[in-house]
Amino acid sequence: MKLQDTEKLIEAVKEQTKDEFDDYVDTVFTAHRAARHGYDEDAPTWDFANSVFFTTTMLTSIGYGYVAPSTFGGRLFGVIYCLIGIPLTLVTVANVAKFISESIFLVHYELWKSWMRWKAKRKGEVETDPNQPMFADDEDEQEILDRVKLVRFPPIVVFAFVFLYGLLASYLVKRGETWTYVESMYFVFISILTVGFGDFRPSAGNIWITLGLVLGGVILTTMCMDVVGRMYLKEIHYLGRKLKSNNPFYLIREAKARRRRAAMASLLAQLAKGMIFAHKDYSELARKKSKKKKVKRRGSHVLPNEKFMFARLPPDPPSDCQVVSTSAYSVRLAWAPAFSTDSDLTYNIRYRLKHNEDAKTRELRGIKGNAVEIMSVDSCSLYEFRITAVSKFGESKPVYLVQYTEPQLSPQHILATRLSANSIELTWEPPYKKSHEVKNYIVYFTENPNASLSEWEKIPVNGRRVVFPDLRFDWFYMFSATAVFKDGQRSPLSRALFIKTDKIEFHKHCVGQSRTIEVMDSICDKEETETTALLKRDYASFAV
Repeated sequence: MKLQDTEKLIEAVKEQTKDEFDDYVDTVFTAHRAARHGYDEDAPTWDFANSVFFTTTMLTSIGYGYVAPSTFGGRLFGVIYCLIGIPLTLVTVANVAKFISESIFLVHYELWKSWMRWKAKRKGEVETDPNQPMFADDEDEQEILDRVKLVRFPPIVVFAFVFLYGLLASYLVKRGETWTYVESMYFVFISILTVGFGDFRPSAGNIWITLGLVLGGVILTTMCMDVVGRMYLKEIHYLGRKLKSNNPFYLIREAKARRRRAAMASLLAQLAKGMIFAHKDYSELARKKSKKKKVKRRGSHVLPNEKFMFARLPPDPPSDCQVVSTSAYSVRLAWAPAFSTDSDLTYNIRYRLKHNEDAKTRELRGIKGNAVEIMSVDSCSLYEFRITAVSKFGESKPVYLVQYTEPQLSPQHILATRLSANSIELTWEPPYKKSHEVKNYIVYFTENPNASLSEWEKIPVNGRRVVFPDLRFDWFYMFSATAVFKDGQRSPLSRALFIKTDKIEFHKHCVGQSRTIEVMDSICDKEETETTALLKRDYASFAV
């Protein structure tokens, strides 16, 4: 056969079998896609090892990307599997890392303690008894801070441990692959940092070793972040801020100060029995349901002239409710008028003994003014008052006041009156019992409510009135009084009064003026020494 005839025969065969050959190639490629998972030419098969490797790297959020589901069912399963599995995996990895970090801290502390004992023995120091209490009651805070040392685990050791682990894992992975050591190290660190580019992939015979090394690296990396986060990230985050929690010895100082605050709280609880506790909506009181039937509110309606009538609603609660003064058998209350469009507005007051479920609730109805004195109460008792505003459209929500009544021997109805921005006048009434035996009164005052009673300033007063001039502007003061009897005994302290002075005001017509001439004239009128104050501050006491 000639060469030309052979070439013609080949062309004819190709032309006649082209369609059948294309169908064969499509069939083989479809079978290849069904048996492989991925889109690369050398994608691995769906065997058990590759399936475990795929699902594990998906849960750790590495996701190399060279393997991926191709069917709708596989993709749906992957989404649901990640939504449930990734949070659980993160929690598990975090708990394991926490356990490892705590173990490392314990080992580090034991090694540090052994080192300190060895140094103490070398210096000849006596070892302390472990059963001895850490802090003595009479120790000062500075003494405790000088004796306490903060032991910190060096984070560079954790980073070095993770880095050495990566180097060792790179060597073990390289033994089963054809990569260089640098390529193996690149694959390991990219994997344990959960980046997973997918440009390098383990071979079929090295999957299990690689998977175990990657999971161990992820746990160690999480442990490293936990150690650094607990020790240093908080200080970096609050760098430059004056937060006492940044001080590692804050808890020690707080434990020492807690005892002082407990003793102070006990003293203030006795001193401030007359303190006013005014509130509008305590959660405890709000949960109590009224025994009386609630008044049904009348709804609004449209007037004939098509103007909306909103005035048919109950009035607002009275504002600025306060206890003006107390005695052994009476309490004086005052409040600001409640908002209401009804001019005929009255007030109701219900009161009873606090913390006594069997106590009878008493009621005062139809009070016209904005102040009232409630009589016939028991001395040294805690009462609860509920003030409501009433109009023809209903009753407002109550405002609650809680107040102690005075003991019978204490000064009664102690009251503070502001004479000026920084001047306070205190007045009171004599005790109910032994009023004729009162020799004088003592008024305690302080500008630091947290100070103990021994640190308060006190002045004797012959009458029942005293004026405090030249106080600090815009400052809080606390006052209390006691009666001194002729036999030398003293009565219980009266209720405590918290007073705030006003801010200083500058007037334009006063700017530039001076009182220097008046001061110099007052100095020249009488002979003064260097130890005498130029401007004498005195408290004015008036006898009644």
